[in-house]
Amino acid sequence: MQEMLLKNGNMSVLATAFAMSFLVWPTPGHSGQITAESNARDRMNLAGRERMLTQQLTRNACFVMAGVAPDRFAQRTQENVEDFNRVLVGLRDGDAELGLLPETDPGVLAALDDIEALWEQFRPAAQQISAGDFHTIPMEQLVSLNMATLKQMHETVMAMADIYTNDNMSPDLLKTVAVAGRQRMLSQKVSKEVCFKIIGLDGLGASDLVEATIQDFDDAMARLMTGSEADGILPPPNEATLAQLQVTNATWQEFKQLVADIQGEAEVPAETKIRLSNLSDQVLKEMNAAVQLYVQ
Repeated sequence: MQEMLLKNGNMSVLATAFAMSFLVWPTPGHSGQITAESNARDRMNLAGRERMLTQQLTRNACFVMAGVAPDRFAQRTQENVEDFNRVLVGLRDGDAELGLLPETDPGVLAALDDIEALWEQFRPAAQQISAGDFHTIPMEQLVSLNMATLKQMHETVMAMADIYTNDNMSPDLLKTVAVAGRQRMLSQKVSKEVCFKIIGLDGLGASDLVEATIQDFDDAMARLMTGSEADGILPPPNEATLAQLQVTNATWQEFKQLVADIQGEAEVPAETKIRLSNLSDQVLKEMNAAVQLYVQ
């Protein structure tokens, strides 16, 4: 297993190739009074962001295994852990800086308990791998728990959307924010799946899985750009939001082409692995800017 996981590592090439800067996405801050409306809006945004972190965290740990700037990706894995921890606590107990009131709904609190139980196993597995421990057990935990945590987090987000519709937030707006926020996760999930293929885990990075994730993103983007009454998705509320979605989509198309090129390569050059990370993070950055326009 260890030899398979270390396939394609080339640190000497990466030392000079990694000149491009990484995109850092800090945890959103909050100023002013927290109202029921702002709490619902920020809770949906941040809970949706937790979905993304499950995939970015796994992608970053995978790049450590692939020998892609391991020190830098190990640091980013730790940053992901800290971000996820803080928001998970804030979703339960409240966090004034994040704009969150304490959660009171029993169903959501129970769902957060389930996420915490998964996270207590998922987190150390990712940290072990990012520290260079490529043994079978943490690898198997990373593979299984990233998707289990994502699934539970997504179900929690959708439950929140139902609960908070009465807090001066229309169900269509909450659904739109949930769908837009999910695009952030999908950008990282694609790069994770491609990384799994790069390190030799072909079943976890199979072309059909990658294509399904890409199609999911494409379908949602089409609905976001025009609105979908049947799906409860609002059209862009203003020209700025539409323009940002168009910028996101242009970056996404470039990323999709890179993924297609990688899928056809037996050996992926170090520079291409770095570009995969940079472009997926650029899609994430642009999509996050669009989400902020919906929730501001």
